[in-house]
Amino acid sequence: MNPSLLTVREDRLAVIGDIHGRRDLLVRLLHQLGHVPILVAGDVCDRGPDTRGVLDLLVVHRARGVLGNHDEWFVQWACDEGFDRIALAPTMGGDATLRSYGVVGRSELEVASQSWRVSDSHRKWLRGLAWAADIEVDGVPFWVVHAGVAESVAWQLLDVPRGPRVVPALAEQRSSSLLWSRADPSESMLLDRPVIMGHRIVPEPLDLGHVLAIDTGCGTVPDGRLTALLLPERRFVSVP
Repeated sequence: MNPSLLTVREDRLAVIGDIHGRRDLLVRLLHQLGHVPILVAGDVCDRGPDTRGVLDLLVVHRARGVLGNHDEWFVQWACDEGFDRIALAPTMGGDATLRSYGVVGRSELEVASQSWRVSDSHRKWLRGLAWAADIEVDGVPFWVVHAGVAESVAWQLLDVPRGPRVVPALAEQRSSSLLWSRADPSESMLLDRPVIMGHRIVPEPLDLGHVLAIDTGCGTVPDGRLTALLLPERRFVSVP
């Protein structure tokens, strides 16, 4: 089982948006970032051609991260917990992830039986992805949640006061809402600290003060870019 909450304390940190199997763009971005700790905001897999290569890089760089909605099926399959056919839906793009691992066949049984193709190092890394991250960079706190925390989610936690307990409570009780929300970044709740999110594609990385959105379409749209948020500078770095 993946941890509900990841705690990160660093002097500097780069939070990387949705990678979606684009190892080529990740290589370029890492070159620009230099030697800085890495945290991914979810959706490392699907759509792009080289999820396996993406994980190779993330493992080597000792990256940490949170789950994205695309990562759910991938973790389940890689960790011998069965195969969810949702991965084969055109909107998911899981075929590309399976091809990157050399999987043959498309039936649930065929795919499920080939989880051995995922290396132990990749499995260990995937198991470490949390539902959300509590990060503090140079003394400044943020939440990292793949799909953000929308106002429309608040009603699910009637017994939790608005404040620092909202994200941990959602991670423990309503984790899927942190991965699958369709809310726009502008609909994000005002919490005790800013929320860094991916999931919803924005033409340019967005800083609204209480929310920072960093999915700029990498692996999803033809002109998509891969974006990182550098902290504590609060500066965006994007590569085409």
